[in-house]
Amino acid sequence: MVPAIILIAATINTMSCNSSGLPNAVTSGSATTTPTSTSTAGNGSLAFVSNFAAGNVASFTRNTTTGVLTRKATTTAGAKSGPKGLALAGNGSFLYVANHKDNNIYEFSVNKTNGVLTPLSTPSISNGAGSGPDELAINPAGTFLFVTGFADGTVTSYSINAGTGELKKVNGKVTGLANPFGIAVDSTGKFVFVAANGNGLVFSYTINAGGTLTQISSVDDLLGGGGQPGFIALDPSGTFIYVTDLSAGQLAILGVSAGGVLSFGTDAGPTGLESPIGIGFATVSGNSFVYTANQGTSTMSSFQITSPGNASPPVAFGTTAGDVNQPTGLVVDPQNAFLYTTNQGAGTVSQFSLNPTCSGAAGPPCFVAAVSTGGGSSGDPFDIILGQ
Repeated sequence: MVPAIILIAATINTMSCNSSGLPNAVTSGSATTTPTSTSTAGNGSLAFVSNFAAGNVASFTRNTTTGVLTRKATTTAGAKSGPKGLALAGNGSFLYVANHKDNNIYEFSVNKTNGVLTPLSTPSISNGAGSGPDELAINPAGTFLFVTGFADGTVTSYSINAGTGELKKVNGKVTGLANPFGIAVDSTGKFVFVAANGNGLVFSYTINAGGTLTQISSVDDLLGGGGQPGFIALDPSGTFIYVTDLSAGQLAILGVSAGGVLSFGTDAGPTGLESPIGIGFATVSGNSFVYTANQGTSTMSSFQITSPGNASPPVAFGTTAGDVNQPTGLVVDPQNAFLYTTNQGAGTVSQFSLNPTCSGAAGPPCFVAAVSTGGGSSGDPFDIILGQ
C-alpha cells in the first residue's frame, strides 16, 4: 500500500517526530504512526506489539479460531519513547525491534509456545548515531533486514545469521532521503519500496546479492505532489502497491513494472482529516480489500479492490465509541479471518472480524474486543505483527 508527498525544503529539513513518534507535519491526533504492513510468519498463533512510550514489547498468544489475544509478557526493548517497527525472521524464531530514540535495533529469540522473548547474546546493534530507526522489512528468504532511518534519511541493510539470528550491518547504505518511513519488500525478494515521508516520494530499489540497494525509480504518491506517504502494502498480483497518505487522508495506488519501476496510478478516498497510517490487505469470500487505520479521526476504512489497482470508495467501520482510539499499527491474520489494530489513545489492541456477514448482512469488519498491551493507557502501542 503506498502514498507520497512533496514539501518545501525548509519543512523537510526541520521535520521531526513528536513525543508519540508521529511526524510533526501531521497535526490531527497525538499518536505515533503505524507500521508498514509485513507478511505473517506461520499461522499467526503469536502476536507482538511495540509499546512506544513504555519502551517495551508485549507478547501474546492468539487463538487461531476465535482470534482472541492473551498477553503473556512484556520485555524491555531499549529507551522509552523509542520502540516502533517490528519484524520476524527464521520462521518466527527471531524478533527485531527498531528503537527510534536510542538508535538501536534490538534482537530477540522467540519462545514459539508462549511468545516470550529472550535477548540474543548480542542484544542490540546500532543503526548509527542520530539515525532514528523507524520501520523494518525482511526479504522472503529471511537473509536480509532493511531499516528506514527517519532522522538521517537512510535505509540500512543487515544480513541475518540463519542459526543465531544475529544481525551484521552491510557495507553501503541508501542516503539522502527525506524522512524515509514505510518500507516493504516484494514477494519475489527482488525489490524494496520506501515511502519518503518528508517530500512525498515513493522509491523502488533492486536488492543486490550482498544486500545493498540500487535505486530504480521514484514517483509522487499524490497527483501533483504535496503528500505525506506513510506505510506500504503489496497487491498479490505484484503489479501495484498501496500507500497511506497522512496529509491528504487518501490511499495512493502505484503501479509496479516487471523491472520494479513505479508509476502513479490513482488516489482513493476522501481528502480530509483521516490521517491513515496502518494498512493491510485481505481476501474475504473471494473479494479483495485494503484496510486502513485512521489516526486523525479514530476510525477504520475498508476499500474493496475491484481489480488490481482499482479501489472502491471507502466504507468506515470501528466508528462506535470504544472500538478504536488513535489507531496506528494494523495487521491481518494469515487466515484472513481477523484484523487487529493498535490504539495509541487507549493502550490496547482492537480485534475485528472479517466475516462478511458478522453484522447480520454483508458489510465492513465488525468489532470483537480490545485487550491491554501492558503499557498502561499511555503506553502508546505502535506496531503489531503476527508470527509462528
